Formats: sequence, C-alpha cells, structure tokens
Amino acid sequence: MLLACSVSLPTWDANVKYEQGDPAVLSTLKCGYPRFVYHPLVKQVFDHFEKKFGRPGEACIVYPTSRVASEAREFMKSHIKRNPQTFPISLASSIRIAEFAIQPIYQSASPAAADPTVLLQQRTVFVYSLLFPQAAASLAKMFWQHSGEGISSRLAEYCLKVLGSNKQSVEYYNSTAIGDRFATSGFSKKDQGEKLITASKNAEDFASKLFLEERYGRNLDLTFASEAKVMLRQRIAGVLADSVDSSDEDASVPYNSNSNRIPLVATESVRELEGLNEGQVFLFPTGMSAIYNAFRVVRKIQPDLKTVQFGFPYTDTLKIQEKFGAGCIFLGHGTTADLDNLESMLASGEKIAALFCEFPSNPLLKSSDLKRIRKLANQHDFLVVVDETIGNFYNVDVLPWADIVVSSLTKIFSGDCNVMGGSAVLNPYSFKYQAIKEAYAELYEDTMWEEDAIFLERNSRNFVARTNKINETAAKLTKFLHGHPKVQKVHYPLFSDFEIYKAHMRTGGGYGGLFSVILPDAEGAVRFYDHLDVAKGPSLGTNFTLVSPYTILAHFTELDWAESFGVASRLLRVSVGLEDADELVNQFSQALELV
Repeated sequence: MLLACSVSLPTWDANVKYEQGDPAVLSTLKCGYPRFVYHPLVKQVFDHFEKKFGRPGEACIVYPTSRVASEAREFMKSHIKRNPQTFPISLASSIRIAEFAIQPIYQSASPAAADPTVLLQQRTVFVYSLLFPQAAASLAKMFWQHSGEGISSRLAEYCLKVLGSNKQSVEYYNSTAIGDRFATSGFSKKDQGEKLITASKNAEDFASKLFLEERYGRNLDLTFASEAKVMLRQRIAGVLADSVDSSDEDASVPYNSNSNRIPLVATESVRELEGLNEGQVFLFPTGMSAIYNAFRVVRKIQPDLKTVQFGFPYTDTLKIQEKFGAGCIFLGHGTTADLDNLESMLASGEKIAALFCEFPSNPLLKSSDLKRIRKLANQHDFLVVVDETIGNFYNVDVLPWADIVVSSLTKIFSGDCNVMGGSAVLNPYSFKYQAIKEAYAELYEDTMWEEDAIFLERNSRNFVARTNKINETAAKLTKFLHGHPKVQKVHYPLFSDFEIYKAHMRTGGGYGGLFSVILPDAEGAVRFYDHLDVAKGPSLGTNFTLVSPYTILAHFTELDWAESFGVASRLLRVSVGLEDADELVNQFSQALELV
C-alpha cells in the first residue's frame, strides 16, 4: 500500500474540483495528504473499531493515546456547546472513547507463523477509538487535521497486520468489555515489546521479502526504533549546535554561557549554544503536532492569555490558536507596521502568552524581525515560538531568538515524501527555559510510531547534501523567473526581506527550496500550471520538484480574506527538488512560453 504524503493533482481544474469534493476527482485518489485525507489503511482501522464498538449512526476516529482522544472529545464538546445553531447540544453527551489493546498472538501452528512478513519483534499497541454521532463528523475531522495527532499510516498498517494475523491464530483474540474500556485478558501495559519469532514460508519468498525490508524498510524490527529516535534527536541537535558563531554580536537572547542558564542583562553580545543537546529536542508524529504541543505548553504556562500570530502562516497554525485557546491576535501582514502596532498594544498594558511566527513564512517567504520580537518578548514576558520548516535548521539559525523552535520533519529533512514527523527544540538559555522544560516534562508523550522513526532516520542521513543541492537549484530557478517578463512577482528570501533573512542565515546555508510565483492574471496562471511538466500536488520539501496552486488548496473557502494579506488566488507555490537545475529552468521556460 502506498504511504505517500502527497497526491497528484495535475491540472488547475483538478485542484478546484478536489476542494469542491467532486466525486469524479475524489474517486480517482488513492491517498492524499494524511492530515486532510484519511489514508485507506487508516480508514480500515476506523471501520474495524466502528464495527466493533459503534452504535447505529456513529462514526469512529482512532487515536494513539488516551490523552489525545480525550482532547479530541473535549474539543468537539466545546464547539458543539458554542454552536447550538449548527450542532444539537445533545450530541456532546454522545461522544465516548473505547480503549483497546492490539496484542500479537503467536501460535507456531498458525498460518501467520509461516508468513515471513510478520515482524521479528512485535509489540502490543493501545489504541483509543473516539466514537461520535455522524452529525459531528466535521468537528472530529477538524481536530484530526489541526492537531496532527492522529495515528500514522504505518501504525494503521501494523494494527491491521496484527489483527489479521490474530484471526488466523489457533487461539482467537478474545477481549472483555468493562464499560467503554476494552483489553485482552492477562495483559498490562508493562508487557509492551514482547518478541514474536516467525518462520519463513520458503527460501525464494523470504529472499524477496528481505530485499524489500533492506531497501524500503517495509518489514522492520521495532527494537531499532529507540536507537533511531535517539539518532534523530542527536542529528537535529548537532545541526543546530554546529551553527555556533560567537563572533556574532547581534544576537538578542541575553545570557552568560557560564551562568548555569540564568539570564543576565540584555547585552546582546553572545550567541553560543554549547548547552544544546538531544535533551532539548522532542519528536512528534507530524509538524502540526509539534506546533499543537508547543501551543499546549504555552497554555500550560499562561493559560488565560491570548497569543499573537505574526505574519501570514500555514493555515492550521492560525486555526490552532483561534480554536483551542483564549484567542489569537492576528498580525497577518508581518510588517514593521504590524510590529509597531504590537509594541503599542503591549505598552498600553495588553498581556499575551506567546508570539508565533514562521521563518520564512509559507507561502509568502517573509522573514520576521526576530531581533525586535525577542526584545519585546524580554520586555513584556511572553514566549516566542518560531516555525523554521521553510528555512530549515541547516540554512537558518533562529534558536537564539526563540524560546521554542518547531519544524516539520516531513519536508526536506525526510525528502522522500513517505513519512511524517515533527520536532520541537528548546532554547536552553531562554528566560523561561525552566518553566518550558517542566511543561514539556509534564505534557509530552512520544507518539511517533516506531516504523516512522526508522524511516525518518534513514531518509535524513543525507539531509545536508540534499539541502545544499536544492539551495543552489532554487536560487538559479528563482533568478530566472524574477527577471522573466511574464512573471509578476517571485516570493523568495533573495527578493523578500533579504537583509533580515541573511542576518539569520547560517554559514554555508542558503535561501531554501521553496518559493512562490505570481503571474499577471488568473488565466495565465492556469495555463502555466497545466503545462508545467513537473509533479503537482500538496506538500513541500520533497526530493522531486512539486508545484501547487497553494491558495486554492489552503484557502478555498476564504480566497478574498487570503487575498487581503497578499496571498493571491493565482499564487503558485514551488518546492524545488533534486533535478538538474538547467532542466528545471527549461521546463519552467517552456510552460511560460504557453502563457
């Protein structure tokens, strides 16, 4: 089964019909971006537990922990109560959770024992089924999309595999129900990680399966996952620590490196991060989960205050702040004037819990003035959370100005477009480091599925080399487009907020692989997109060039609103891959000739 993180939408019309829910388009899709479209394997897991636990008229979504399922339930209940015109209040009391332990059963005589694809090391998985009336399905999907906390496609695949193998076992998998809690007899959470040894069916079949395991990681020993996660955290911390440049006198996180993380006066004179290690790196199942959990930490520290979204962000980042907390102050232009307004607001006595921003932003590639933001944060006691997915932590060094840096590892860090992941890195010299660290210690759950961690570790081994190649190609392609008579505007750090971006660019880094291009009119944008001979679909940071009509996909129901912040409906977002630079320039040139 394909475990991709994107989907092919080769024409502009296909994107529009996809957003409209046209059955002719949707019926052809094998999968989609996993937070927006339930993967077929994930849907099978939903269906399994809907049949097992559901009542007539109910639907089911499955989550990996009790905490996530409970938060999804509370999110749905609160929205139902706040919107009685849309949802009957009675729906809230009908939402429930069923816990189930998917425990591998091994019988040497069973058909499953002869299957070489059964994992050499299996573990019991607890899953939590959120059961709700069909009328509330849109709310349930909303939490799944915004939070990024759902089960992954590989976890779903594993669950189905174990459930299928158990059906073939001599001893069928029996469970007992206690209210809404379900578990197998003789099992506790302490039993996770039990070994399951299976025999091969025949030598030829086994060799084929072994090749797939070695080449594609389809059948993995889950005991490698712990090591893979440590390596991922070390890899991220290592890239960030390599960014140290103590000669930079412009950093605005004030601390003394020998002061045991106790900030001194705001001298803006040091930029060492020798205290950074994998202990400050947290892994998440998706990039949105990293952002959602950073927001949970902010709420833990300052539960009753609003947050600020500075600059026009990726859509779900704003939705989290608007729908899950005390409210959001949206400064969507991300300009100096917006910062002036923020400063005036704070000076007048307004208190905020945190400021969220991207560096640079998606899709306009604007770079926030982090130095000024940091200064305001120090003066007015709020956290700064920076999403550096687009810049990525090899190209840009934003940690000295942030309290928390979040990133989607699904993108260029992985590159292969076949696994999801996210990270959060804590600045060990933040004024609020102790409070942040304690909040993560209390709230954090490692919900990155084992096989996803192994894939992500494998994919990211050449992250730096790929980034360098993509930086060079993107710079060449954007320079070509920037000077083209049929192109109205190119959004890219080379041409947008150049001085701010460059001030945070690491030695050896570049301007990244993402840019947006705007043609003079909508008709030209449609023709250009339809004739461009590259992969087309959602996501970014893939090893292959990927183009999408971003505003259509992300803001289809609010196009005028997005336009008011400079995000034109005809905007095309381009994620540059590893193709030959001259070949890409030629492909874009040929498409422009048809405009």
